Amino acid sequence: MLPPRICGTLKTLTTMSPIRQPGPIARAVRSTVRVLFTTLIFTAGGMGLGLLLGIIGLVTYGLIAGVQPDMRNAYRHFAIPLAIAIGCVAFAGALALEFRARRTRTSP
Repeated sequence: MLPPRICGTLKTLTTMSPIRQPGPIARAVRSTVRVLFTTLIFTAGGMGLGLLLGIIGLVTYGLIAGVQPDMRNAYRHFAIPLAIAIGCVAFAGALALEFRARRTRTSP
């Protein structure tokens, strides 16, 4: 037999009320924030990767051609288009994963 103190604790733990589930608005807001944050992170990473590749490419071109390249082109022609493309793919992927997770959580 267990001491009375432990028995009272076990009884209290088993008779607790169930945890409230969040409402549909809270779930929608949470999903939206998760998708937008994921998109933002991947877009920023794509911008950084595009800028790095653009700088490497322009420096290589400048060394081969013997000219001083205009580094603004690293933003204009590499970083921004790559960030837009990666951001679109990340948005679509995050949205698809969120819908799949929602369907899995709500299916019987």
